[in-house]
Amino acid sequence: MRNETQGGLSRRQLLAWTGGTALALVLGGRASAATSASLDDFMALSARLLDTPASSLSPGFGEGYFNALISRGFGDALAGLRDGSPASDLESSILGNWYTGVAEIASGEEVVTYPEAMMWNALDFTKPMGWCGGETGYWADAPEGEA
Repeated sequence: MRNETQGGLSRRQLLAWTGGTALALVLGGRASAATSASLDDFMALSARLLDTPASSLSPGFGEGYFNALISRGFGDALAGLRDGSPASDLESSILGNWYTGVAEIASGEEVVTYPEAMMWNALDFTKPMGWCGGETGYWADAPEGEA
């Protein structure tokens, strides 16, 4: 007696086919996950792009920027950057994130940080709006070391 399903496959063939498909999906998922970038990769890449030590970058802010890029499907592109592939638009986006403190997400923009954004280091003559610079009249005196 032959055990066949309606499509003409035996149970053994069906089990072999589904088992092989499941194995391919599991192994295929691991292979693609292995090529994706990690947060550590992103922090090292950011340090290289910003020409600054990785230890000077906030891991919390980096995680916000990294998650925003991953949510927009840039995992493989980040892995490519990590491995040396050029991607100037993505590099510009990463630099923009760190300098503005804003990350692009699927639904728009998300503020990761405002007062600690790197633009305030570049704009050392000013401060974040709404951020107190000192006591009333502090702006009348020259900064320390300048006269």
